[in-house]
Amino acid sequence: MAASLPPLPKIEGDVDLFLDVFTHNSLRMQSAPMNEEYGNTDRLAVLGATVLRLAIATHFFRKKPQLSAEDIEKEIDKNLSDDIVDKWMNQYNLKTKLRIAPSEMKRIGDVKEMRKVFETYVGALYIRNGLHAVQPWISRLIDPNAMVEEPTVVVPPSSARTYAPIPPPSSAGSSRTTSSMSYQPAPPKSPPPPIPPPYSMGSSSSQFQAAGSQNSSMYNMVTVALMNQKASQMGYQVTYPAEHTGPPHNPIWTVRCCLNNREYGRGTGKSQKIAKDEAARKTWAAMGW
Repeated sequence: MAASLPPLPKIEGDVDLFLDVFTHNSLRMQSAPMNEEYGNTDRLAVLGATVLRLAIATHFFRKKPQLSAEDIEKEIDKNLSDDIVDKWMNQYNLKTKLRIAPSEMKRIGDVKEMRKVFETYVGALYIRNGLHAVQPWISRLIDPNAMVEEPTVVVPPSSARTYAPIPPPSSAGSSRTTSSMSYQPAPPKSPPPPIPPPYSMGSSSSQFQAAGSQNSSMYNMVTVALMNQKASQMGYQVTYPAEHTGPPHNPIWTVRCCLNNREYGRGTGKSQKIAKDEAARKTWAAMGW
């Protein structure tokens, strides 16, 4: 890996998604069902292409001295060329991670095919880690000397809650999960929004009561995708560690919803999705969102 190449951000807390990103369509069943959250990797690639263009456009939009609109367009086109994206694939050795049918190995040399893999990775990173993980990474790919700083988060309107604020993430993960470009719009400096104490097994009923009856309908509508989006907007990294017990034909899943590696909701169910949805809803209620 080149000395100036920034570390590849990891898709946090979802091994299945990571494997899906690097599985070529030649190994997929034609009748395979769509993933309930993101559909399939073709959808992720479309999203990733848009996010990649946005990140590059933002980088040059914030560049000082300011570039003209025409110059921004030129820089976007230059840095989105197939050759540039293929170079990134090679520098990160991502082609070696791709699972592909032996009869389709020649596609690894197809720059457009490999571009789609890269865009799929960007799309997956975006839905799991948020734009605050994508932007500094792409900016450093374009300009290794790009400056980054801790993100600033605007505290929402005053609330009756007075919980202690969440501590900063460990140094091992801070560079990729909390950094953002120094040239992003600068809201007033303020601490992260207050959040409740970590989840405990006996606290769920009080959490739901705190949400209030007026929020019960919203609580039932909360999905994992909505939870991920909200957490990203508020500057938090959300992960879902999962485990299961019982026989393989009848497992009981337990999934924890963690914000910045601290647990705030836990769900159980006969499928991982059911448990994950419950954990997301409990965290939503605990946060007062």
